[in-house]
Amino acid sequence: MAVTFDGINKQIILPSTGSYSVQIDLYGDWKEWVALTDNAKFFPAFDTTGGDDVGSGEEISPYFFLRTDLGWQIKAPEQDGDVIIRGNLFPRVAGQSMFLPSTGGFTVLISQNVSAQSLTRTSANGGGLSIVDVKRAIRQSISPKDKAVIMNKAR
Repeated sequence: MAVTFDGINKQIILPSTGSYSVQIDLYGDWKEWVALTDNAKFFPAFDTTGGDDVGSGEEISPYFFLRTDLGWQIKAPEQDGDVIIRGNLFPRVAGQSMFLPSTGGFTVLISQNVSAQSLTRTSANGGGLSIVDVKRAIRQSISPKDKAVIMNKAR
C-alpha cells in the first residue's frame, strides 16, 4: 500500500483507506522517493527529531513534522472509508491543516494515533528491529480506540 508523491503540487497521496505508519509508510516511502531520479529538487516533505540515545537502552521517540510551511499536505484516497495515521505526525506550522479531502464525493474519516511516550526502549543487544518486526508490532497494536482523534472528514 505504497503512497505516492506529487512534488509539483506538494501532495502525499494515500492510495486507499486503511492504516498507515508515519515512520514506514509516509516518511520511509518519502525518503525512497527523494532518492529516485531528480526528486531531491523538490522542497522536503518532512522534518524529524528523535532517536537520540539517552542511556539505559532508551532513546527519544521519533517525531515527524509534515512541512506544511512549504505547502505539503496528505491527500485522502479516492474511496469511502477510514484512514488511520499511526505515529507522531504534526504539521510544521501548528494549526495548519495536514490533510486534503478526496475528490469525487467520497467520504473519508482520517484519524491519528499518536504516542504519549517520549522515550522508547531499544533491544537488549543494542540492535534495532527489522521493518517486518515493526510492521507486525504496529498491526497488533491497532484497536478500535485508535480512532479517537478525528483529524478530518472529507465531504
